[in-house]
Amino acid sequence: MGKLIVVACGAGINTSTIAEDTIRERMAKEGFADVEVKRILMADIEGYLTRSDLVLIVSMMKIFRTFDVPVIQGMPFLIGSQEEKNVLLEKIVDIVKSK
Repeated sequence: MGKLIVVACGAGINTSTIAEDTIRERMAKEGFADVEVKRILMADIEGYLTRSDLVLIVSMMKIFRTFDVPVIQGMPFLIGSQEEKNVLLEKIVDIVKSK
C-alpha cells in the first residue's frame, strides 16, 4: 500500500506548491515510488484524516489542533535556509521510513 503526505495551506496555491515540489523531489531521490505528495487546503483536511495511507501532514500555516499523524511545520521550505530545509526533509524521510 502507498503512503500519503499532505501539504496543507490556507489557499492551496503558492506556499504549498513549493513545499510539495521539494518533498516530491526528495521522495523520488530516496526511491520512495509508493509515496504520494498532495497539496490541499487546510479547510479540506478532514477528508484526509481517515485515510489509512496518511503518514504525515506538512502544514504551511499555524495550526491550533492535534492530529493522529505527525505534523511538520513547513514554512522553512519558503523562508528557511538550505540547512533548515534539509533538516525538514530528513525528518520527513525518517517518518516515511518508519511507517
